[in-house]
Amino acid sequence: MSQYPKMMSEQMRPTVVVINDDPKVLELLTEILEKEGYRVFTAFNGNDALELAFSVEPDIVISDVVMPLMDGLELCRRLKEDPRTRYVPVLLASAVRTGKRSSLNALTAGADDYLEMPFRRQELLVKVARLTERHRIERSYRELVEEAADIIYTRDMDGRITSINEAGARFFERPSSELVGAKMSELFGEEAASQIISQTSEGVSDKPLRWVHEVRNAQGDPRYLEGVMTLVVDAEGKPASVRSVVRDITDRKLAEDALRESEERFKAFMDNSPAVAFIKDEEGRFTYINRPYERFFNLKLDDVLGKTTYDLWSADVADKLRTSRA
Repeated sequence: MSQYPKMMSEQMRPTVVVINDDPKVLELLTEILEKEGYRVFTAFNGNDALELAFSVEPDIVISDVVMPLMDGLELCRRLKEDPRTRYVPVLLASAVRTGKRSSLNALTAGADDYLEMPFRRQELLVKVARLTERHRIERSYRELVEEAADIIYTRDMDGRITSINEAGARFFERPSSELVGAKMSELFGEEAASQIISQTSEGVSDKPLRWVHEVRNAQGDPRYLEGVMTLVVDAEGKPASVRSVVRDITDRKLAEDALRESEERFKAFMDNSPAVAFIKDEEGRFTYINRPYERFFNLKLDDVLGKTTYDLWSADVADKLRTSRA
């Protein structure tokens, strides 16, 4: 039974672009893949394949290496350089027996996998299934990232942006393609960028790293941003890159500042009042006493903070107070 039954909608079935200048090989690949439920589009050379890939948005490209006009290696490079096909996996296939060198050249060109011909049918199907499924999962993730309200970006360890979503493009009012490659100092300011980068240069942490900085948006308006960073390590466990999710917390920060200012004005008013005043929480613990209270009882805020009235008296007096209130 095929992995993708023909009863599935055309949109749900993975799309494959196959390129080979040998009609017999092209026919064989098409037959094998269509029996498995794939939608297959074909081309005889790299030039036609490039235009085909741009138009049909494939889930995978399977290309011969040796072809006229444009070989498979050059086709792979161009697919990986173009934003429209950058993430499409490329499986290069070749009948030229050069062993490990062929595989190395293919991977150097950006190919995701390599297949020697003649191939075993099961080997082809396993590679295609793995790459198409990976592509669909990664595409779903990228769509979620692009639709997110928060700024999501990745950067290298030196602070150069390697990817950024649409929310980031809106905040900085520059296309994502222009932001990729920019230094963090260009976007966040020299001081903030330096502090953020230094957090991840101190070593590998298994916990997310957080920061809050004031950053100017495209109009020059100050905005407060809160970022959460996760280190990505390489095969040797060394920091290789950083993923970040950044939220605009300006409204929350301004509300907190306003509340703090209000509390400070209230305390100033109470401290200048001649009356003794205090504030307790729901469990009867002191959270605030004013200056007249401190002078009258010869106590300081630190002496009573978090304590109840009974805690301030000796055990005998506290018991009498409890009894009198019972």
